[in-house]
Amino acid sequence: MLDDDTIVALATPIGSSAISVIRLSGKTSISTVENIFLPIKPGKKLKNQSTHTIHLGYLIEENKNLLDQVLISIFKSPFSYTGENMIEISCHGSYYIQQQILQLLIRKGIRLARPGEFTFRAFLNKKVDLSQAEAVADLISSENKAYHEISLQQIKGRLSNLIKDLRIKLLDFASLLELELDFSEENVIFANRSELFSFLQELKETLKDLIESFSLGNSIKKGVYVVIIGEPNVGKSTFFNQVIQEDRSIVSHIKGTTRDCIEGKIILNGILFHFYDTAGIRKTIDPIEVMGVEKTMKKMDESQMILYIFDSSSSEKKKQKRIVREIQKIQKKYPLKDIFAIANKSDLSYFQDFYNIKSKVSYFFEISARNRHEVKKVLDTLSNLFFERFKEKKIVVTQSRHYEALKLSLREVLLADEALKKGLSEDLVSIYIKEALRYLGEITGEVTSEEILKNIFSKFCIGK
Repeated sequence: MLDDDTIVALATPIGSSAISVIRLSGKTSISTVENIFLPIKPGKKLKNQSTHTIHLGYLIEENKNLLDQVLISIFKSPFSYTGENMIEISCHGSYYIQQQILQLLIRKGIRLARPGEFTFRAFLNKKVDLSQAEAVADLISSENKAYHEISLQQIKGRLSNLIKDLRIKLLDFASLLELELDFSEENVIFANRSELFSFLQELKETLKDLIESFSLGNSIKKGVYVVIIGEPNVGKSTFFNQVIQEDRSIVSHIKGTTRDCIEGKIILNGILFHFYDTAGIRKTIDPIEVMGVEKTMKKMDESQMILYIFDSSSSEKKKQKRIVREIQKIQKKYPLKDIFAIANKSDLSYFQDFYNIKSKVSYFFEISARNRHEVKKVLDTLSNLFFERFKEKKIVVTQSRHYEALKLSLREVLLADEALKKGLSEDLVSIYIKEALRYLGEITGEVTSEEILKNIFSKFCIGK
């Protein structure tokens, strides 16, 4: 899958800027650039320079015309990102200059790189494993502090090192079981059954913890989706406008003003949150309003957190009972979601005892949505909740591919554990363990297919 071509690509965005970086990788990268480089210090040959050094000079075209003054950075194999000889040309950021340099290098026999080809070569040359390579793409696309932090952890190998350690232990047991099969007639035991059983219990817990972290990791990667719901005219739009600090939603005493879902994004505690202001939930014959309520229900399905806002200015006991019933209905439908009950319009109401409502939820607030400070208390609790969960996890899984491989590996470990408990044949236990090994190997790339690799690296930007 790795060819001998020397490749080139623009590593910085296309367009005008102060500087641009063009990178090359391959056997002829240094010699090719040397032939078009005129150093400030005469007689300075790039091939004779040490790795990780920078050299000032000019790029010259075939007609000996100067093209641009540049800095040439040298990275020699194997001490480079790709593991091959690499050159990075820092030129002035004119679009014309970028294209002229690229065209000059192509005329010298260098091929334009495919998406992700630099990182692909790094993977094939064992500079990074597959999970670290994917973390590179995650780091490039990270839009918040938490996602950035997770991506850096993955690049440093936190997940891949854990997977490798688990595979080594599992491989040892698989080898001993295979050895037992070779000596089946002698009835020799090589794999200590109590140690194997103990390790499988440890492995089950580790895999379960990683699998459970995916929900949090996916939320941090894509952002946490928060839906604001409640009856019409309870202050949902006022609350939403305070959250995003813009007058995006129409605020009116007329019921049913909000017909569609309105989205606003903010970053809290380094985590991206998507807030949705929705249509008021009520029975109606207005076809447009019905569509709005249906969209509200859909957003409730899609969101990780639900903010149920109600009007606290009314003292009706029947209304409180209805609110309790509504909250219980939401809890029953979404038992794993965080539900906040928010008593709004506290500035309009006299003292009320909301014990019946408070006792039904983990998070209760009594606020005036007009007061930014009171709204901020809700946001602080909400963001701290996710931030603490993030901090509790030593390793957070963010890739769907890893999540699926972990689930399949756990399935095989559970089967091996069950077979061991029932005293089934070593052959069967060995098969389950080898399958678990295979799925874990897919995460780091120790076991993979060309199709998977193409799918992963095709999503990278060109030049990385």
